[in-house]
Amino acid sequence: MGEQKAIPVTRFIGRLDAAFNRNDMKSAREYICFWEAEARRLNDERGLLAVLNEAVGYYRRTNRKTRALEAMEESLALVERLGQTNSLSGATVFVNAATTLSFFGSKEEAIGLYGRAASCFEAEEKTECYEYAALLNNRAATLYEMKRYDEAETDWLSAIQILKAVGFHDGEIAVSLLMLAHLTFDRDGSSYEKIEALLDEAWDYINSDNQPKDGNYAYILRKCAPSLDYFKRPEEAQACRDVAKEIYYDHRE
Repeated sequence: MGEQKAIPVTRFIGRLDAAFNRNDMKSAREYICFWEAEARRLNDERGLLAVLNEAVGYYRRTNRKTRALEAMEESLALVERLGQTNSLSGATVFVNAATTLSFFGSKEEAIGLYGRAASCFEAEEKTECYEYAALLNNRAATLYEMKRYDEAETDWLSAIQILKAVGFHDGEIAVSLLMLAHLTFDRDGSSYEKIEALLDEAWDYINSDNQPKDGNYAYILRKCAPSLDYFKRPEEAQACRDVAKEIYYDHRE
């Protein structure tokens, strides 16, 4: 048998997802560092891109700006070198990079990258999938922070419709509804009836049977809790935190 020429990306992603499911960030970092080194040793650029793209998300999640931006810059360079700038795989990298830029304050640059990613999805006629909805949700968050409320609202509403059609992403729909509640309040603080309706709908989606109760759900619950606290729903917020804690505990090895 010849020497291995590429890292096992599927196995790497599976192990990484398992670490995230139990909120084991130490193991997640170890997997990323190990497989990044292996990809470099094998000169496996496609494998390296997969690892770096995950590293970008990990370092953003752990608020390590320098490492996140370094991994992001290299992943974008690899997309160019591998000729993936007009592909769906390239679009995924663009969305991740844009979300990272936005998270660390570079909003205008992020909007440009979201646009590049959207063009890839549109060219491939893949605008009814979960990945495109994720793009819209993330871009909406950036537009909202820039106070471009009408554009943000359009993206969130579109994302919700896509996710409803796709199914099994009710937690993400809940997050979008909560963000629409924030947007509605910021645009018109007297819209109490509309805000309460959005909060009620979000709570229904949080408790939906169509949402897998996995580590991603726990992560979503933790994202929802501060909004529920903000809108004076402390019992619902605490329920989100408690369930998230239980899920992470159940996924421990």
